[in-house]
Amino acid sequence: MSAEQLAVVLHGAVAGTCADAAAVQLIARHDYFLHQPGFRRIITAGSSFYSGQPVAVIRWRAAIWALEHDLLPCTPSQAAVLQVAASLADEAVPVHLRTVLGGLDSRAIALITTAITAANGS
Repeated sequence: MSAEQLAVVLHGAVAGTCADAAAVQLIARHDYFLHQPGFRRIITAGSSFYSGQPVAVIRWRAAIWALEHDLLPCTPSQAAVLQVAASLADEAVPVHLRTVLGGLDSRAIALITTAITAANGS
């Protein structure tokens, strides 16, 4: 499945939940992690019980665990994007903005700003 198709399937699983949708949208628009085999192993996929359509969810805590244990190779800016997305999607995943903001490139800052705005329902 292409990264674009995977993004659509992930979006389908979070429709109607602003923060979850913003997290998935951040990962999809960032356009790095959905191409990485290590990250794809963290995604749980299946079929909807009701419609039979494909569904997929990102296991956010597993993604952060893999990131912290160097199983997801990425730049500091890419890691910060993942940390912010995980924090938006899962209240049990804290993000320390002071730590992550210093390593962001300008594109990542724009993507994160848009995600935070979307998570707020704006």
